[in-house]
Amino acid sequence: MTNIHHINLAGIDLNLLVVFDALMTEQNVTRAGERVGLSQPATSNALARLRSLAKDGLFTRTAAGLRPTPTAIALHQQLRPALQQIQVALLDQSTFDPATSDRVFAIGMSDYVEFTLLPHLMQTIQTLAPQISVQIRSGDRRKLLSLLDNGEIDLACGVFPEKIAWHQEQLLLQESYVCVCRKNHPIIGSSLSLEEYLSVPHLLVSVKQDRIGRVDTLLAEQNLKRHIALSTPHFLTAPFILAQTDLVATLAYRVALAFVNNQQLKLLPLPFAISNFSVFMRWHQSTETSPACQWLRSLALSIALKVDKKISGTI
Repeated sequence: MTNIHHINLAGIDLNLLVVFDALMTEQNVTRAGERVGLSQPATSNALARLRSLAKDGLFTRTAAGLRPTPTAIALHQQLRPALQQIQVALLDQSTFDPATSDRVFAIGMSDYVEFTLLPHLMQTIQTLAPQISVQIRSGDRRKLLSLLDNGEIDLACGVFPEKIAWHQEQLLLQESYVCVCRKNHPIIGSSLSLEEYLSVPHLLVSVKQDRIGRVDTLLAEQNLKRHIALSTPHFLTAPFILAQTDLVATLAYRVALAFVNNQQLKLLPLPFAISNFSVFMRWHQSTETSPACQWLRSLALSIALKVDKKISGTI
């Protein structure tokens, strides 16, 4: 990376940094140009100037598009927060009135958070801020964190075990697990033993679309194994499948409880100890003092507290 102590910023076209950010996001010269309002030749020219400035190729061409070099990745990690702070400083108002604002908030959410909190959140927003719009972006936690770092979302809500220095976070909910199956299951009655749990076929909800879940890792530590008959990335289909098969599933309590009556399901405590999981909201430090984002975070927290009071999270 170029030694910044010997760079005269007055002699640098800072628009190149905006182009660089677009190239890192799109990894395609044409799309990057469209993102910042430049033609393809102008974007290619900017890339050549960036390469000269950084004394590195920055990108290599592949069949899938541009692939950033290690230098480009390291440079982007340092520049992106600074660009976000500039954007917030220039565009964000010093005051925010939700009753009159027509702002569009982008929120990254896991399926679980959408199901649990989004209906309540939108009900409150429609009452307090009828002109505000919300765009939901979905994905696993890696994707949501990437969207947050790229400035594409104002807030990310989900399970985020890793700590990131430039992120702030707030606990929203704690959730427990239960075993779910149809009420007239031929093997599982009013209680569930470990032997019964291991003897029946299981449905696994896996956003990563693999066949190993948290429960399987825990069982493997005890030299135990269950049979995963079906793996799906969509937890909302699970109750309907469980109601019509002899499969069982280990699901978040709030999700299972919502379907227990209309799908003729029953909930049972798991026959082994497993810790709860925590749901957080995360935001980039560049939006820490934004009045609009502060309002959104405060609203999300108040909604989560109300939801938490209604359901204890245990059976």
